[in-house]
Amino acid sequence: MRILLVIDSFFTGGAEFSTLELFSYLKDKGVAILICKTKEMRPEYQPNAFGLDNNLIQTLPQLGFKAKRKALQNSIADFKPDIVHSVLFNSNLLVRTIRVFDSSFVHIESLVNHTYSSNRLNEPGVTKYKLEFYRWLDRITSIFGTDHFHPNGFSVAEHYQKALGISPKKMTVVHRGRRGENYEVASLSKSDFGIPENKLILINVARQEYQKGQDVLFDAIAILQKDVRDKIHLLVVGREGKATSSLQKQVQDKNISSFISFLGHRTDIPALLKMSDVFVFPSRFEGLPGVLIEAEASGLPIICTHLSMMLEVVKANENALTFELNNSVQLAEAIEKLVTQADLRSQFAKKSKEVFKDNFQIESVHQKMYDLYQKLIQK
Repeated sequence: MRILLVIDSFFTGGAEFSTLELFSYLKDKGVAILICKTKEMRPEYQPNAFGLDNNLIQTLPQLGFKAKRKALQNSIADFKPDIVHSVLFNSNLLVRTIRVFDSSFVHIESLVNHTYSSNRLNEPGVTKYKLEFYRWLDRITSIFGTDHFHPNGFSVAEHYQKALGISPKKMTVVHRGRRGENYEVASLSKSDFGIPENKLILINVARQEYQKGQDVLFDAIAILQKDVRDKIHLLVVGREGKATSSLQKQVQDKNISSFISFLGHRTDIPALLKMSDVFVFPSRFEGLPGVLIEAEASGLPIICTHLSMMLEVVKANENALTFELNNSVQLAEAIEKLVTQADLRSQFAKKSKEVFKDNFQIESVHQKMYDLYQKLIQK
């Protein structure tokens, strides 16, 4: 079996992490792989951290679409893949334009987000007409250039069935997974961050963008009762983005900076999770949120938005408290509940471990993808 991956970049996101983990597994299983990324970004995951050597990776020319397409055509001609697997919109589009004229390979795409969610219309820079144009382009090119789709969750599958009219018969849902042993690291302590031992650590891991909803979390912290707020410290972990300046201003304006630390991009997420007490995720839309799986692997009680993709990962009122989209009052109530009820935190933490072990062990996830590749080749 020969599989070529085309991905936008190794930018530090959930889709990139999960895909690199998968291709590391394929390499170890003896599959011939080649990875083509369309651009360089910073910060990026380092492939060697996943056991992937540089000779397995190509970066397409940092020029226009036509130059990238030509270079990818040459890579396909040289490598002769059975399958080309693309991840993220630009890569999907690039491979589609080749697949229309080249039937020598099977093209499978990963679907990893609710790209056409109405919640995006409040995102800076996104307009109804712009979103509709991309949806139209996506729909037309997917009809002719994609053989099969891999949604990473059932809510993602349903989203694309409605948004692009993709037949469920052309989809196979395979969830994300994580290596449980990686989240047993305990190499950090509160004192490393100047946080008193008697404080509970809330942690949010996400890039600083409108999508991730940190502004809702900050509003919630601002309206907490003083006796509750004095018991917590929030760690905001993730690369800076378009929302960074407004988030920092919000923290200053609400006078809550002493309760929040911005840690930026980190490579020690498992250790940070292990050190923390509660995971908070106020995102407005997702695909299948891998970071919630990581929180479960770390045995953390969770607070998250009440959205379908979140409920595929967590068990509401069993290991997670949920709140309605953008509702900072409900989020504050959930924080207070977990902060003030140690028994509930312990109960939720135990359940998180169970949910992870039952549903998101990386070995079974990777085997499902391997089986899917074989099935597509046989067809």
